[in-house]
Formats: sequence, structure tokens, C-alpha cells
Amino acid sequence: MRLLFTSILFFLIILGPQSQAQETVEVVSFNIRYGTPGDGVNKWKSRRDRVFSIFKKYRDGIIATQEALPLQIEQILDQVPQLDVVYRSRTEKDGAGESNAIFYNKKKWKLIDHETFWLSNTPSQPASKSWGNTLPRISTMVVFENIATGKQVKILNTHLDRQSNNSRIRSVELILRKLMTESEEMPKILLGDFNTRVEDNIISRVKEFFDDTYTGDELEGCTFHGWNGGSHCSRIDYIFYENSPNLSLVDFKIDRWKSKQLYPSDHYPLVATFKLN
Repeated sequence: MRLLFTSILFFLIILGPQSQAQETVEVVSFNIRYGTPGDGVNKWKSRRDRVFSIFKKYRDGIIATQEALPLQIEQILDQVPQLDVVYRSRTEKDGAGESNAIFYNKKKWKLIDHETFWLSNTPSQPASKSWGNTLPRISTMVVFENIATGKQVKILNTHLDRQSNNSRIRSVELILRKLMTESEEMPKILLGDFNTRVEDNIISRVKEFFDDTYTGDELEGCTFHGWNGGSHCSRIDYIFYENSPNLSLVDFKIDRWKSKQLYPSDHYPLVATFKLN
């Protein structure tokens, strides 16, 4: 009997941390900067190993990107084979332009559903533009299920227009309708490059429904450093979450890692750790 008790206790000790780990997930928002020769020393070929390092670091979680081109996606998957991806290019022809690709660990997460829609009056029309968009803008929305626990989470990844404030306002309203009209009680996360600062009414509108994962000093919360690094720059990237009994924030950080004084991108990756209850 004593031997049986000891054996049970041993397995509880071993399995306990694993069970707890399965209930948490790191969710990353990362504008990886599209590949262009015009970036000089920061061109894709010169910095891609640094980007690969970020993906390897967070490969157990879910990594939502902005500006990812098909070639970049292909190379990331080649370097980090644990990952799979969901994406649709914003151009009329799929596979020909930027996307909001969402990478996930295929041994930990099962893709249940996904949708890409355009931020326009005709969201199902590829490459459609409205409201002053300078380029087609999209959101990609997914539902993942944790293979170990069966718990699900909905994530919407977006990249709002850089120039048109009207477009950003209308786009956020469309995004909120997509997310908040669902009747299910699935945990929801909204993230991406919003191209707007926290004091803007666009962010205030989002905060009517979602909590901001960053609660620190705004001067220290910068995300878009423009290759210059530092902690005093614009905060235009966000991870929001619906604070509910099914989802709670465990930790948040801005990853400011660099190698040989060079950065993976002109944006910092944002990393939020959540517990799926």
C-alpha cells in the first residue's frame, strides 16, 4: 500500500506542472516588417535570423504577425517546423502581398475556424477599400482549441490604416461587430498594429469591451521604435483581451531583445501570457 501511495504521489508531482502549463498560453503580437531592399542594413536577408530567434523563443504559443509576406512566412516555417500558420494576403490574388499571418504550435493547438475580412464596406470582397484606406487592410480571425485541455480561444489580428483616422474609426467598429455579436462565451483576444496612440478615441472605444494588457507608464510602453530601439517611442501595437471568467491575464512584456545592436524589426514584439480557465 505504501508503495502504491508513493507511486501515485510521484506521478502527481510529475504531471502537476504539465497540467498547469497546458492551461496557459503565450500570445504574441509582432509586426515583422515586410521584406524590402530599401531597408539597407535592416533588409530581410540581414535580419531574418533575428526574426527566427523570436519565433523559436515563443514557438509553444500563438504568434500573430503583421506585414508578413509569403516568402517570409515560408522561411519562418522552414526554420521553426513546430509551427503551422493561418493567413490570407490582403491583395486580390492570395499569396501575393502582405498578410496578418497567425502562427501556432501544431502539437499544442488545433485550428477550429478562421476568417479573413477586409476593412471596408464590403468585407468579403478581396482587396476592397473604403473610408480613406490608402491600401487594402484586413483582419484575420481564428478559433484555436488546446489539444490537451479542449479549451478554445478566439483571436482577431488586425493592422489598421496608417494615414486615415476615419478608416481606423470605421475599421474598429467593424472589428467590434465581428467579435462582440457572437453569442458564445469563448475567450476573445484582439491584437495587432493599430497605428494609433493610446489617448486616441479609437483605443477608448476598444476599451469599452476589452482590457489592455499593458498597464505601465506610457513613456515606457513604446512598441514602434523605427529601428532605433529604446523605450521612449510610440505605442501603436496592442494586445487587448476580454476579461472574463474564462480568460485571465498572467503576465505581459515587451520583448526588446537585439543582437549585435540590431533589432529583428522596427516594431517590438508584445508578449501576453493568459490562463484559459
